[in-house]
Amino acid sequence: MNAEEFDVAIVGAGPGGATTAWYLARSGRRVVLFERLPFPRDKICGDAVVPRAQIHLERMGVLPRLIEEGKARPALKGGFVSPAGVRAIGDSSGVIVSRPVLAIKRRILDEEVARAAALAGADLRDGCPVTDVRQDPGNGRWTITAGEGSVCTARALVASDGANSRTARSLGLVTGHPTAFCSRAYIKGGVNVEDIDGMAFYRNDLLPGYAAIFREADGDLNFCCYIMPGGPSGPDDLREMHDWFLRDHPVAADFVAEGAEIESMRSAPLRIGGVARSFADGFLAVGDAAGQIDPLSGEGIQFAMDAAEMAAATLHEGLNRNDLSEHFLERYQEAWMDSFGRDFRWSSRIAALLTKHPRLLDLSAAAAKRKGGLFFQAWGQIMTAEKPKSQLFRPGILLPVVEEILRDSWRRVFRGGSLAGPVDR
Repeated sequence: MNAEEFDVAIVGAGPGGATTAWYLARSGRRVVLFERLPFPRDKICGDAVVPRAQIHLERMGVLPRLIEEGKARPALKGGFVSPAGVRAIGDSSGVIVSRPVLAIKRRILDEEVARAAALAGADLRDGCPVTDVRQDPGNGRWTITAGEGSVCTARALVASDGANSRTARSLGLVTGHPTAFCSRAYIKGGVNVEDIDGMAFYRNDLLPGYAAIFREADGDLNFCCYIMPGGPSGPDDLREMHDWFLRDHPVAADFVAEGAEIESMRSAPLRIGGVARSFADGFLAVGDAAGQIDPLSGEGIQFAMDAAEMAAATLHEGLNRNDLSEHFLERYQEAWMDSFGRDFRWSSRIAALLTKHPRLLDLSAAAAKRKGGLFFQAWGQIMTAEKPKSQLFRPGILLPVVEEILRDSWRRVFRGGSLAGPVDR
């Protein structure tokens, strides 16, 4: 049987897979990009597109169009509520920042990036699930069966098919189950708080997870709750936590007016912290399939897109050299580890610290309230991966928090007071 031949086949057309396809197609490579569902299709996500991801969208020509069409909303005013109820709200509209975080629904974003890859020359096949992948042990070429039995071959294969990556798991490259989970519910109409673009909410027994709410460009609210490993809450607690914030949290619940239409909760697994091995002979894993999600924030779009650029560059060079051995492709793992993978370790340490000492979030919120815009700007750049997590321990961030620790100790010893009463159970 004659099969179509490609340089690279990519399974999964989310931001990681589609961005890999875009960079490869721009380099003149023949690429086929498979997506299980037809576009437009939804994806459970917080919909926050941080500055690092926007760089790729701008190169593709996607970002200007989304802004012009009113499908991207900048998050200029927002903040977080600590476990003890300390509210820290900042407004970056008057502060010089490189780019604001944008809220873009994944139903829109993913299709736009996939269509950009197609315009660059990739063969996009949405609504075409991959049913089988096999590698010829002799020449290393992959045979991919998809859709209704259609077959193609490729010199390299990329798995970008999510946290449960059927492709990577079938090859034994990714093992174990995802350990984090995210809920989501869109809320239509009846919004009480008009001047806030986004907020995060913490609760002692949810840490290191959290809940968050973002205002979308179409006026909807996106509410999410994240369960992260290392704390007392597990996946079985997700629905209870999700409902509690919307029903009982004094700030989160205040966003939603009486009569608002709240979507039923949906959830998805997250593979966080990066896998130990994202490469093999003729094979790479990108995005959620490689666990390229921050263990502190649950954010993964920008890491998937950064890794996609690295994966495309590695494959392009390997194809030029006619060397797609695991020895050569290991440089992809080294590249993304150097770029952001090692910072995930800092995220894990900080998550563990906050889980053990949630009071630090209360004191950080107090410091943010007192210091204002520049503190918020620096904090935001760290939390959105513009700067490494180790920057949290630099004087500009650390010293205001230490000052709050001293203030709090003085209040407790000499006044018998504290920052605020608890809002969680």
